Amino acid sequence: MSDAGAVRAFRMATHREGEVEPRLVAMRDFLANASDAEVVRNRGLIESQIQAVATQQPETAARMLADVLGRDPRGHYARAIDAVLRWWVVQPGSDFAETWTTLEKALEAGPRPLERALLDVLGGLDPRAPVRRWRVAATTRVLDCLEERFEQPARHPDHDLWRLLPVVAPPGAPGTRAEWVCVIGDRAAARGAEAAARTCYRLAFEQGCAAAAPRLAHRLAVEGHRELTGGDPERAVRYLYEAAMLDPDHAEYRELHRAAVAARDGGAAAGVRPGTAAALVVAAADLLERGDDAGAVRLLRRGLPGGGGASGLGGVSGGGAATAGGAATVGAGPDDAGPEPHVVEEPYADTWPARLLLGTLEGDDSMVAGAARDLLRRYGAGWVRRTPLGPGLVLHRVTRADPELAATLLESSPAELRDGRLGRAVATAAAYRILALGVRDLGAGRPEAARARADLAERLLAGDEA
Repeated sequence: MSDAGAVRAFRMATHREGEVEPRLVAMRDFLANASDAEVVRNRGLIESQIQAVATQQPETAARMLADVLGRDPRGHYARAIDAVLRWWVVQPGSDFAETWTTLEKALEAGPRPLERALLDVLGGLDPRAPVRRWRVAATTRVLDCLEERFEQPARHPDHDLWRLLPVVAPPGAPGTRAEWVCVIGDRAAARGAEAAARTCYRLAFEQGCAAAAPRLAHRLAVEGHRELTGGDPERAVRYLYEAAMLDPDHAEYRELHRAAVAARDGGAAAGVRPGTAAALVVAAADLLERGDDAGAVRLLRRGLPGGGGASGLGGVSGGGAATAGGAATVGAGPDDAGPEPHVVEEPYADTWPARLLLGTLEGDDSMVAGAARDLLRRYGAGWVRRTPLGPGLVLHRVTRADPELAATLLESSPAELRDGRLGRAVATAAAYRILALGVRDLGAGRPEAARARADLAERLLAGDEA
C-alpha cells in the first residue's frame, strides 16, 4: 500500500462510529505502511482514535497505544495515555496482566513510566471510580513489581511504586508503609524465602508495624532453635533473646532462651561459675524475669567493682542478660530478696553487659555510654549483635550522654538500623548535641575542635536527609 493509500484508508476508518476492530486494523495498516513524516503529521488523528477506542475497549486501546509508540517513540500522546488508563480502571477486561505488561513496556522509555502515569490519572479521579477488581489486581502487580525490581523493596521508600501502592489498594488494605512492608514479608514467607521475610519483618517492626513483631519473633525462634540443637549456642542466645523480647507472651521462647544460655555457659544458668561477670548477669536476668527489678539492681550494684563504676575491658556475650525485658523499671522490694550476691572477683573482669543492664535500669546514661564504649572497643561493627539490650535502646541512652560515641555506634550499625526511622532520629539528636558542644569549644577558644564537631554533625544530618 502506498503512503497516500495508507493515510486514506486510515482516515476512512476513523469515520466508522462505534466500530472498534476496523479502527484497530486501519491503525496497524497505517503504521506499517505510512512514512515517518505521515505518522508525525497525523499524530493528532492517531491520538483521537486511541481516545475513542478507549471509551469502549480500553485494553484494545492499550494495544493500539503500544503499536503507535513502537512506531513513533518520540510522540508523547499524553491525552491518549490518560484516556486509556482512565477508562481501564473503571472497566477492566479479562486480560489485566497482559494489559499491564503491554503498557509497562510501551511507556518505560517515555517521560512517564506506567506507575507515574497512573499516579497522575488516579490523582484526578474520584477515589470511588476504580472498580475493586482492578484495584485488587493492580495492588498485586505493584507488589510483584517491587519484588522484581529490588532485592530488598522496603529499602526504596521514595520509588513511585511505593507511592502508587496506597492509591491503587482497595478499601480495607494496609494503610501505612510499615504494614505494606509486613505484607511483602508475608509474601516472601509464603514462597519459602525466609531470609527475605525476616528482613522485611524487621524493617516493618522498626517502622512501627506491631503485627510484624510476632512474625519476626517466630522466625528468630526457629533459627535460634536450629542453632541450639546443632549449631552455635552463642548465636542461639542472641536469636532467642530477641524472639522473647519481641513476643513476651510466648513462654516457649523464654524457655528456649534459658536453655541456650545454659548450653552456651556449659551448664544450668544457676551453675555458672561464681565470681564471673556471666554469673552476675545471669543472676540479675533471672530476678528481672521474676519481676524483682529492685533485687536485680541491688545485685548488680553489689556485684560490680565500685558499685558499677568500674570500666570493663572486653566481652562476655550480652546474651546472658537476654531475659532482662528491655523496659524494666526499678521498684520497691524486700531487702532480703534474691540470691546471695555474686561479686565479680576477676581483676580485669569484662563487666560491660552488667553495666549496660544496670545503667538502663537506673537511668544512668553515663554508665550505659561507658559500657557501650567498651562494647565497641571489643567488637567494633559487631556491637549490635553482642548487646544484651536492643541496639535502639543503647543508641538512645548513649546519645544523651555522649553524642559523639552515639555517632560512632550509629555509623558502624547495619544499614537497616542506620537508615531506619530510629537511626535517623538518633542521628538528628546526636548532631544537635554535637553542634552544642562545638559552640562551647568556640567559646573556650578551641576552633579546630569546633570545626571537627561541626563536620561530624553535618555528616550525620546529611545522612538523615538522604
